[in-house]
Amino acid sequence: MKVFIVIIIVLVLIFAVVFLYNNNLENNTNFENQSQQTNQNIDIEEENMETIKIKLSINNKTFSATLNNNEAVKGLIERLPLTLNMQDLNSNEKYNYLDFSLPTSPSRPNRINAGDIKLFGDDCLVIFYKSFNTSYNYTDLGKIDNAEGFLAELGNGSVTITFEQD
Repeated sequence: MKVFIVIIIVLVLIFAVVFLYNNNLENNTNFENQSQQTNQNIDIEEENMETIKIKLSINNKTFSATLNNNEAVKGLIERLPLTLNMQDLNSNEKYNYLDFSLPTSPSRPNRINAGDIKLFGDDCLVIFYKSFNTSYNYTDLGKIDNAEGFLAELGNGSVTITFEQD
């Protein structure tokens, strides 16, 4: 009888070892598949990170801007060319409430940099000409490429800016 019990215990132990080994092997295979899938997702995200170039004209001078590849930018690009009368606000930004709404993905940047182009809400296009900290949420659209030259043309008060595809 003792031999029978020992045999059953040995069989149970063998079964447990085989079960754990197979389970571990399956988990490793799942991990490798997830790893490959994650790498594919990263490749897709990198492809989507392409930027979009546009031209901005102000006072008969042309400047370039690099825009992000996001839904708001795509919506804006579809409506170019646009000539906007941009008002001054707080001596740090020029803005225009658009006649249309754009898709949003707002986040709080904490810091605005001179040359940033952002969307406030779903219809307010903003170009910042001074750097400062903020607690507001914006959808990031992109940046003026030569911010110093562009910002020198803004002047005080409102300014007319034409946005065109490059």
